[in-house]
Amino acid sequence: MADLQAFLMGANVITSFKDNKFRAMTCAWSMMCDYDKVMMLLGSTSDTGKALKKDDLVGVSALSKGQSLIAKHFGDNHSDSFAKFNQHYLEKMDNVYVVKEAKVKMVCKVLDVLHIDGIKDDYLVYLQVLNFKNDESKEYLNANDVLS
Repeated sequence: MADLQAFLMGANVITSFKDNKFRAMTCAWSMMCDYDKVMMLLGSTSDTGKALKKDDLVGVSALSKGQSLIAKHFGDNHSDSFAKFNQHYLEKMDNVYVVKEAKVKMVCKVLDVLHIDGIKDDYLVYLQVLNFKNDESKEYLNANDVLS
């Protein structure tokens, strides 16, 4: 089953800055579920997931091809044990941080953080897109490219 690739997963970075603490992580488990809604599944050990609450504003960046080092920077360690803020990778957009040169940059509001049977320890984050920029000239980074 390890060779099954029914679809390509993108690499997405979610950022949060609250209580004077910057948190960020790379997430391959995201999807649009409406024209202005996004869902992301953040693992149970995620410091970012633990900190998110309803009405928080977050940045979400769908990474571009060639940004695998950025995906690893935000994905290899937990925010509470590793300082992830890197001014070379980030820029502000409407008071949230997004990744420079990302394919898509979004400002989102957390509508809910859900715990569902079967994944109750994980954080299913339901987001409303308030603003976005899409660079049509770029291709999405495939999460499989980050793993290789």
